[in-house]
Amino acid sequence: MTEAQGSVARLAEKTKLNRESLYKMLSEQGNPELKSLNLLLHALGFRLADTENR
Repeated sequence: MTEAQGSVARLAEKTKLNRESLYKMLSEQGNPELKSLNLLLHALGFRLADTENR
């Protein structure tokens, strides 16, 4: 995933998160906050959406 963006440093720039946070977030033990996850997904061209039928 990060290789497609060039590097973790470049992804950190796009997300405005520091590299250490990204490494921790993407690790097996990572537990990102929703806000951080949303920033990462947005930088990768994805978005979160609530698709529950009402």
